[in-house]
Amino acid sequence: MKVSGIVAAVGLAGLLVSSGTMAASGNELLEWCKNVDNPSYQGSFTNGFCLGTMQTVRELMLGLNDVLPAGVRLCVPTQVTNGQAAKITVKYMQENPEVLHRSGVTLTLMAMQHAYPCK
Repeated sequence: MKVSGIVAAVGLAGLLVSSGTMAASGNELLEWCKNVDNPSYQGSFTNGFCLGTMQTVRELMLGLNDVLPAGVRLCVPTQVTNGQAAKITVKYMQENPEVLHRSGVTLTLMAMQHAYPCK
């Protein structure tokens, strides 16, 4: 593994085990994402933050997958939308309320890894 791969893997591992020091906690992200399909929330800050988080995580993983160990890669099908990713993340958070104190980005990664593990 190249040095850049090791650095990326260590950085991602740190992100996955962080204890919620990011801008939004799982509690906040859950509130923002659970209304992503509600037309009255379309264009709202919370809707944008939710979908932006989904896009950021997907792009981050797309760029890092080649250098990460197999156990932390994401294999999200290209046709999955940010809205679908938000629904998956909401479902994961609702089924695992004990982790809502962690960062929203961390929980999005965990939800996507649970839903789309690389085989």
